Amino acid sequence: MTSKRKYSWNLSRAEAADLLRRVADTLETGSGEVEHYGISLAELIKFKIKIDLDATESMEVKFTGKGAKVCGGEESCGSSGVCEKYSSLKKRMQVYFKALRESVTAGVMPSREIVSVFLSDSEKMLAYPGYGDEFYPAYADICRRLREAVDAEDLAGTGAAIGELAEAKKNCHARYK
Repeated sequence: MTSKRKYSWNLSRAEAADLLRRVADTLETGSGEVEHYGISLAELIKFKIKIDLDATESMEVKFTGKGAKVCGGEESCGSSGVCEKYSSLKKRMQVYFKALRESVTAGVMPSREIVSVFLSDSEKMLAYPGYGDEFYPAYADICRRLREAVDAEDLAGTGAAIGELAEAKKNCHARYK
């Protein structure tokens, strides 16, 4: 479920060197966008560049990037906030979702703190492109209903929303895992 960006060019030696300089300048200035190549480093967690040096006329240059970043974690991302890996966010969500389900199964309203953290993480998750975007609107709607049920101290409504979240998770993961 990693979001990947791939680019490939046939460039002269001078053009390949220019690309590398522009990538280096982008890294140094933190501007995010590699000019003239349509690459946004701001969206990526890591990238690699491969250049076939055996070519005489033009060189095959491949750029592969993996992402994406979203603010709200522990590492600084240079913008207004901090970034974390998608996998870290999902692991934390899994722990809180399990606690939500256990509370409802026991016939007890879940802790407002756990609900708050889970819903906050859900909002962050929805900002990651390429991880089930078509499921995001329905998921956001279920999260809204969960918040309303918890605010109203409606155990049946909370349980129903958590059941819907479990089903939505199952459907998304079936397609993307």
